[in-house]
Amino acid sequence: MYRTLMIFGLVALAPPLAMAEDVGDTPGEAKSISRSVKDTLTSAADVDFYKFTIRANRDNPDSSSGNLTVTLSQKAPPSFNPQSGWQVDLYTEANLANVLYTAILPETSLEVDFEQGLSPGTYYLRVYSLDSAVFPAAEYTLEKSWEESPYYEKQPNDKPDSANAIIFNEVYYGNLSSESDVDFYRFGLEVPDLVTISLSQKTPSFDSTIGWQLSLFSQSQTVDVPSTTLSGTLQANLEAGMHYLFVKPLPQEVPEEVAEDETEAEETEKEEKLETAPVGRRYELLVTAPSVPQQQSSECPFVFTYAQNPLTNRWASFSTPCDVPVGWASQQTAPETFEVCPSPHASYTLPQMDELGTPIAGRVKIPLLDYEDEQGNAYILRVELVQTPSIDPIQFIPDGLKMIRIIEAEVEAEVEIEVTE
Repeated sequence: MYRTLMIFGLVALAPPLAMAEDVGDTPGEAKSISRSVKDTLTSAADVDFYKFTIRANRDNPDSSSGNLTVTLSQKAPPSFNPQSGWQVDLYTEANLANVLYTAILPETSLEVDFEQGLSPGTYYLRVYSLDSAVFPAAEYTLEKSWEESPYYEKQPNDKPDSANAIIFNEVYYGNLSSESDVDFYRFGLEVPDLVTISLSQKTPSFDSTIGWQLSLFSQSQTVDVPSTTLSGTLQANLEAGMHYLFVKPLPQEVPEEVAEDETEAEETEKEEKLETAPVGRRYELLVTAPSVPQQQSSECPFVFTYAQNPLTNRWASFSTPCDVPVGWASQQTAPETFEVCPSPHASYTLPQMDELGTPIAGRVKIPLLDYEDEQGNAYILRVELVQTPSIDPIQFIPDGLKMIRIIEAEVEAEVEIEVTE
């Protein structure tokens, strides 16, 4: 490694970024990188290895994964030689034979960055020349940052047996690191249900030939999400159990025209599908089902909400928007065909099936039902209704009706008041 240290008098001026000393040419000689380093390549064959470790969180093991952001940059002004530049590769110590991610910075550009979801372990960054004959003489800066979160993709996850476990109603983030990368995820259903899977992005591009393909493994269902669109969704009725989905590059059809001078092998290759991936671009993945309601938020305000079951098209009332199952259409005003329940404490649970397929009744509980008769007497009742999967209408339970309190009306009477001095 080439380095010049300038000392003015007795004071050494330390740069704001750490300077890498004798960066190793092999993983065994790699130098640790905590946040950022600066260095230069001494030849077209020079290689700089850096090492960092992601440690498990003892207090919260489930949040030990997270997202790595790597930035490779140089100072302005850039060079005019597009042949010269840097390349940075990301490896895991468990598999140095395969690159997790590759980014390229030609001398004509100032900066390149990429993201990658990672789990605890030791990783390596390799910086080297783009070309085997020429190399950039400028100094490069390599920076990394880490955000801990259980909602980022965890490598490796390119096979069903290493699929990332995800839960309903939570957004997960991932990205394809190469043209052949495939990201597998898995989720479990306790009861049969209509599952909705959405893949989305924040910033679309103008190239419709690249994108993602979202597939449900057990149903052989797919939906294409070109990078020009914001989202794509697929739905499927799934049985109880474990299910797998995966995200891969968007397949592209090869033109059918074949040149006369092409060989049979070239013709066969053209007949296959090409895959073009939006490498390094973040996608968002969300899985929902009516039987899996969102978690109750302590900050969710009390707003009486009406929601429609997407399977039965029946309406139900909830005391807060947080109680509405994901996937249900909701509104703050009662629909005209829905009889409004006056109690703000009503609750509704969906009918389900147990592991043996036995129906488990859903229940509508109204713990504080106010009723006033013609004489003005106020009654506070407790009512419970049931709905089983095999019986569509909600049924009334006679034993579920209980009187809580009676407030008798006050009888008005004329009272004669004698006023004395």
